[in-house]
Amino acid sequence: MKRCLVSLVSDQTIPNVLVALHFRPDTLLFLTTESMEKKGKTDAILQCLAMRGLDYAERHWRVSVREDSLLHIEQELARWSQSQEEEFDYIVNLTGGTKLMSIAAYDYFQAFGSSMIYVPIPKNEFLTPFPKRRPKAPEALKDRLTVCEYLTAYGFKVANSSDLDRKKELAEARKELTRHIYQNYQELKSFLANLYEAMKTVAEDRKRLKKGLSFELPFQPPAQGQEILREMGFQESAEGWIKKGFHRDDYEYLRGGWLEERLYLALKEILPSESDVLLGVQYTNREGTSNELDVLFTLENRLHLVECKSLDAAEGSEGAGTASLTNFLYKLGALRQDFGLTPQAYLATTSEESLDKDGQLKESLVKRAKQFNIEMLPLVQIQDLEAWFQDKLFGNSPLKGAALASQADIPS
Repeated sequence: MKRCLVSLVSDQTIPNVLVALHFRPDTLLFLTTESMEKKGKTDAILQCLAMRGLDYAERHWRVSVREDSLLHIEQELARWSQSQEEEFDYIVNLTGGTKLMSIAAYDYFQAFGSSMIYVPIPKNEFLTPFPKRRPKAPEALKDRLTVCEYLTAYGFKVANSSDLDRKKELAEARKELTRHIYQNYQELKSFLANLYEAMKTVAEDRKRLKKGLSFELPFQPPAQGQEILREMGFQESAEGWIKKGFHRDDYEYLRGGWLEERLYLALKEILPSESDVLLGVQYTNREGTSNELDVLFTLENRLHLVECKSLDAAEGSEGAGTASLTNFLYKLGALRQDFGLTPQAYLATTSEESLDKDGQLKESLVKRAKQFNIEMLPLVQIQDLEAWFQDKLFGNSPLKGAALASQADIPS
């Protein structure tokens, strides 16, 4: 007898994906609604499973019901069941859908001797609550989703998937330079601000910048700035400092991408091997709206968003001060809500405007961030990012990722 997994479709798709990956049934039956189908939730689940090599395109059914009518749900399930030429061994995932859908699914499928399970979000396990007097112990869901799989499960399309490995390779290649800039940021701040202003002239020429163009620095950099320029392939001449093959990658890195890479490197060091961390993920939703997030990572099937923001006017920001930082919190909070119940967001900023006169995070920003489930990272106070994330993500538990790598500076 073939095994059929019954899934109740809702906005929270991850439990449906994880249970299907765990049981790998022969067929899938989705109990869904018109609104969920308009949002593409069933399609998103199927696409995510296909990324893991489970193709159910020709092995699934959809039963669309009115979520507020027990009678209609039961009638539609009976109609579907009567149309089948074979019997199934059912597993019913009661996690999603509405309460009435769960009640109706339980009531209908219990007559078939079906197994009933429930996933307590955000735990990576499922419960078998029946029979009530002899429930089984929780069983682990061992699969862990990548960032792209998580986004796919929520109906997003990753637009730059072919470029993500290259971004990681670049970050690894210049990790010592990145750590050097971060650890010496206060001394390099004025140089980086002047460099940002100078790069505006070439940033406008997008086509030539993509292929590589000649960029000459219009000012004499300080000693520490010269070391950075050498590492980036600049050469000193009688006319000044110049790089003939200045690409968009160089521009993005020097305008602030180094900070994103520093956060990526810290997370890569401390996260366990089954986690996934990516840089600069560009994605679109079903309506065609595009967004890009600086760093995304998964941990225990939860998605974490990390955005970098430097708001000091001298660093080329669109605005300065607490008001701009608050506006960015609103934006990040809205994005976080697109990814379901569990995401945690972090806002990493080098802006001293985030601190009060005592050098602490401004209380108004902390309160606003908590409203959106956002954690503030005042980078001007954090030298050891690995230790900060280790404490935030794992607390006193043993280190789950690789051992912290040495952070030797490049010569200054």
